[in-house]
Amino acid sequence: MRLYNSLTKRVEKFTPLSDKKVLIYVCGITPYDTTHLGHAFTYLSFDVLIRYLKFKGYKVTYTQNVTDINDRDNDILKRAKEQNIPWQNLAKFWTTQFLDDMKKLNWIMPDNYLRASEQINEMIKIIDLLIKNGFAYKSRGNVFFDIKKFSDFGNLSRLSEEKMLPIAKEFDENPENPLKKHRLDITLWRAVEPNQPKHIPSFDSPYGRGRPGWHIECSAMAISSLGEQIDIHGGGQDLVYPHHEAEIAQSEGATSKIPFAKYWLHTGEVSYKNEKMSKSLGNLVLISDLLKKCFPNAIRWMLLSHHYRESWEFTKSEIKKAEEDFNIVEKYIEKSTDKNLKNEDASLQEQFTIYMDNDLQTHEALSHVLKLTKEGLGSSQTIFSILKTLGFSLQLN
Repeated sequence: MRLYNSLTKRVEKFTPLSDKKVLIYVCGITPYDTTHLGHAFTYLSFDVLIRYLKFKGYKVTYTQNVTDINDRDNDILKRAKEQNIPWQNLAKFWTTQFLDDMKKLNWIMPDNYLRASEQINEMIKIIDLLIKNGFAYKSRGNVFFDIKKFSDFGNLSRLSEEKMLPIAKEFDENPENPLKKHRLDITLWRAVEPNQPKHIPSFDSPYGRGRPGWHIECSAMAISSLGEQIDIHGGGQDLVYPHHEAEIAQSEGATSKIPFAKYWLHTGEVSYKNEKMSKSLGNLVLISDLLKKCFPNAIRWMLLSHHYRESWEFTKSEIKKAEEDFNIVEKYIEKSTDKNLKNEDASLQEQFTIYMDNDLQTHEALSHVLKLTKEGLGSSQTIFSILKTLGFSLQLN
């Protein structure tokens, strides 16, 4: 099995740190609004990866987080203030909605589903280690990571400092903060500000009242639930810098274990109406809306018809075609008399594994299955097994 590693920028043979045990961490949602197609593309892509690893005989332990609090003046706090409700209530509501949507898409629930607000002590432990190891410094109740102390900073994104600066600012990391030694130093702990609004939460720490940085949350939750080194770390392409770049520096700086994650996998972006799908632009295709119009299997078929690293644009005609294609395959399975469990199509199964072993080519696997069904070829039992491995919800009559 081979996977594209964003760290090395090449497709590599997958060899886990432990023989048959795989540790995976995937960055989760910020729960202030409902689930959109971009979310589903990322999390179903990793859902397929986990299913296929299990199919290959690996024991997988999977952690995903919920960013319900961090140092940014984030949308949870803004939305909660607008609605005049506690931020915890808003985060809990939208987390539940996300889980409901993903459950309908037959998504495997992570072994560890961690809320950042409940992991503050774990974050403080990592920050303490970074201070002790000389990678972090205190500044008027704040704590920052000194990027100049970490020689490999930038290896993941391959960005120059000048290209990093506007991106850091976009993610609320103020390069002009006078309390920092260097413009791109990472906020690990943000101190309570004078006259801070009451709707912004704060927590006790050895450095004073405040709240944790966004990036330290995932370092802490990955290490506390999976250990100091993991096999696969995943998320969307938009997290490469600054989030994942910071995670590497923080995690390796705290534990001295290299690498923190052996393979970095990133999913493509989904756009709609010629722009990246985002809540701020208001061009969302909501999973809840799609589920009212079409079956979950059709949504999964559409998503997996794109390679997980591909950026693509949603169109209404595509979901219609996905429904038509899946119906062709489903009817072939239902009508075929070839349902004897012993009647396996070895060539079809082999071709499926060839596609999947080559960096999870789900689009090629589905295209091959569709072609065979249209031609009336291939064991229905084998096709059924392939679709089950890819996470489709099916029953064999």
